[in-house]
Amino acid sequence: MITKEAAAYDNKPIPKMRERIIVKSRSRRKAKEAWTGLCYALPALALLLLFRYWPLLFGMWMSLWKWGYVPERFVGFDNYIRIFTEDLVVQDPTVGLQLGPVGQGFMVTVFYAIGTIPLSLLLSFFVAYVLFHITRGRTLLRVLFFLPYITSQVAAAIVFKWIFHPSVGLANWAVNKVGGTPQQWLTDPDPILIKLIQSLGGHWPSSIPTAFAGPTWALGVIMLFTIWGSLGFQIVVFLSGLTQIPHDLTESARIDGARTWHTIRHITLPLLSPTWFLLIIVSVIGAFESFNAFYVFSGGEGGPLGSTMSLPLYIFRSFYVYGQVGYASAVSMVLFVLLLGLTWLQLRYGEKKVHYMH
Repeated sequence: MITKEAAAYDNKPIPKMRERIIVKSRSRRKAKEAWTGLCYALPALALLLLFRYWPLLFGMWMSLWKWGYVPERFVGFDNYIRIFTEDLVVQDPTVGLQLGPVGQGFMVTVFYAIGTIPLSLLLSFFVAYVLFHITRGRTLLRVLFFLPYITSQVAAAIVFKWIFHPSVGLANWAVNKVGGTPQQWLTDPDPILIKLIQSLGGHWPSSIPTAFAGPTWALGVIMLFTIWGSLGFQIVVFLSGLTQIPHDLTESARIDGARTWHTIRHITLPLLSPTWFLLIIVSVIGAFESFNAFYVFSGGEGGPLGSTMSLPLYIFRSFYVYGQVGYASAVSMVLFVLLLGLTWLQLRYGEKKVHYMH
């Protein structure tokens, strides 16, 4: 039988010393769990630091040197000054201001991004929407559309170069069949817009650099190749997003008499906005880092007349061909800051238009 003294003792509050012991044991347990988790993550963190962040930091350091194949002398920000004062825009005594090699590489990259990103995203969404709603042959068609993405880019680019060969290519054969004029697809240095203006009897203003006249046929072929190769990945991502949309919403809209376009506009596109947002960010980064197609189609030269000299290819040539390691590192840092800014702008303003399902 419990006495009154024992009952009163049981109802007393826990002493402060016991509370401190409990708090210390909990903190030790949490610290042990944190160290255990860190030990499991350490191999992945080591690989990330070694192959991701260390090259970035070392590239920043190299950009501050006059660095050939070996470091020569510390020059500070001279490489960056050269980029923005000599190689971005140059003063030609005969025609005035012209784009330098960095400026032209930037324009080529911008034209490439504008020509590939919107069209590839629209086409991939259309194909994904069709594949999502068909029943027969769905798996086979998905595999066929995904094959270009897993095909070797170099091998596929060589096949494309043969298709657009000026003498034996299928492209000029098709142009001849429809009564058109065969083109020098990969060697014509004139931009498409200038050729169009000349065909209409006009002339391109001499005061405007021809680099602003749009892509050449060669860059157009590279754009076509990129769209063909990137559709598979984007289709798979769109299909994944479409499967997340509740079927009840689209079914209710059809029962209420909504047409297909209205269902796409008011239900599918808003609920698919996170997928669009992801693909736009990935596509912009991929476009500004594209290298393989430019290298294979131009033979690493960026021709004709620099019309396919993208910024990554220009960095490669400055680094490996001309041995300007420090300068190439500086250009790569400028490209890194540019991509960082573009990604931040997309995250800052684009995410406001994204509708997440809760």
